[in-house]
Amino acid sequence: MSEETNNKTPLKVLVNFCRVLLGLTFLFSGIVKAIDPVGTQIKLSDYLFAFGMGGNVLDSTLLILACLLAGFEILMGAYMFLGAFSRGTSFLVLVMMVLLTPFTLYIAIKNPVDECGCFGDALVLTNWQTFGKNAFLLVMAVLVFVKRKLIVPFVEGRRHWIITLVICLITVRFMTSNISGLPVLDFRPYKVGTDLRSAILENRDPSMSDFSVMDNDMNDLTARLLTDRGYTFLLVSPHLESANEGYLDLIDDVFDYCSHYGYNMIGVTASGTDVVRQWTENAGAEIPFLFCDEVPLQTMVRSNPGLVLIKDGVLVNKWSHSRIPSDEELIGPLEEIPVGYIPAPDPMRTPWAVALLFGLPLLLVVLIDIFKRMIK
Repeated sequence: MSEETNNKTPLKVLVNFCRVLLGLTFLFSGIVKAIDPVGTQIKLSDYLFAFGMGGNVLDSTLLILACLLAGFEILMGAYMFLGAFSRGTSFLVLVMMVLLTPFTLYIAIKNPVDECGCFGDALVLTNWQTFGKNAFLLVMAVLVFVKRKLIVPFVEGRRHWIITLVICLITVRFMTSNISGLPVLDFRPYKVGTDLRSAILENRDPSMSDFSVMDNDMNDLTARLLTDRGYTFLLVSPHLESANEGYLDLIDDVFDYCSHYGYNMIGVTASGTDVVRQWTENAGAEIPFLFCDEVPLQTMVRSNPGLVLIKDGVLVNKWSHSRIPSDEELIGPLEEIPVGYIPAPDPMRTPWAVALLFGLPLLLVVLIDIFKRMIK
């Protein structure tokens, strides 16, 4: 082995180590955004308000941007990890880090938002921690770009298109499911099974300290709501004026069900009384409404509207507007049907399941490539 080759070996190892670490970081960042695209949309909105541009961009536009950002990070992460399209990938990753690093330095100094949201709610970093992380990634991105010829790909170039196809199909399907339903993983407060009475009334969870519901006369009814020992359905809508009205029939059915069995059904919103009155007329159901700040409502359920079931202060279940229980599910008293109980753990809704969803297809592509090399 020549002296030049010996000198290059440690550098080659370092470059490929950095490229793998960059790939995993981008994959993690993109996947947690894809788990909760609406949460990323809300964070983008927070940035706009922090810079005086709030209200100038439609929520639907922000949601599209959130999905594009998640998809870009996942694709760049997969390319970087596998060594695919090394020249273009290393360039795009470098450009992204060059743009993000000074931006996060500004955020750390000025502190216009509490945290960047780069890893969603899965891993919350302070603004200074985010800048430090980005500065470290920037150094690696520079090294990988400059020495990109030393990258050893896991898959041959002519099969890189397979990676693109697989990642795009999985990512689009995954994000669509998390938007139409609820995030497959819930990293936020107000998880199913949470004792809200203990967390809020006894202040055991500071992240829920902003939850407070009031009536029209500004009477605080939080304690009454959370100390009720029976079942209560909460129709949660941060902004009732923009709530999806395509599922009003299902909401009416749940209201009729509650009236029949004597359960409470209460709307909770940050909108004003005039909006509530108009929505009630459209819905045709005399649901009483309480008022709450939009932030805890957006945190509680990533749907507008969403439905939450609580009993004796415990959050039993929650549904997006497209998954509201139907008449076929509400076939008896809540004490006697599955809807009235905390769902059993779903093995498909775990971090390992999500990791396998993205990891197994990529591993399969790598194994196929290795097998084809072996048989040549």
